[in-house]
Amino acid sequence: VGFPGESEADLQRTLEVAAAAEYDYAYTFVFSPREGTEAAAMVDHFVDPAVVAERFQRLRVVVEHSALLKHQARIGRVEEVVVEGPSKKDPSVMSGRTRQNKLVHFTPTHPLRVGSYATVEVVSAAPHHLMGRFLELVAEPVHRRRIAVSAG
Repeated sequence: VGFPGESEADLQRTLEVAAAAEYDYAYTFVFSPREGTEAAAMVDHFVDPAVVAERFQRLRVVVEHSALLKHQARIGRVEEVVVEGPSKKDPSVMSGRTRQNKLVHFTPTHPLRVGSYATVEVVSAAPHHLMGRFLELVAEPVHRRRIAVSAG
């Protein structure tokens, strides 16, 4: 968003494509000039930063809307997750990833080790994560205590 010379019509097309694609996640960025590139030399065509911020927000809303709908469709499903560790916001909540790389937060009934596999039932959804109810531990991680280092 905000590339040199970007028009409102350009943004509208981007929004249409994003809505049609129904992304459940998208890496979206604001244009930033890179020294030595043709775009960096197009200073006269840079879009006003306030306009860029507003356009970026509009794109974010479209992507988050489709992500939320896709995540809500997972409510009630049982998902296997690999445990990544405690949530950044609440250490009593664990975070894990589904096979589709969806972030799931859940509260286990007992401590779980990073790398464990667990099943959770998805109980709610947000644009960037799912909330789950812990069901069971499927497998503990198999970690080596020491990593062999070869000499020489």
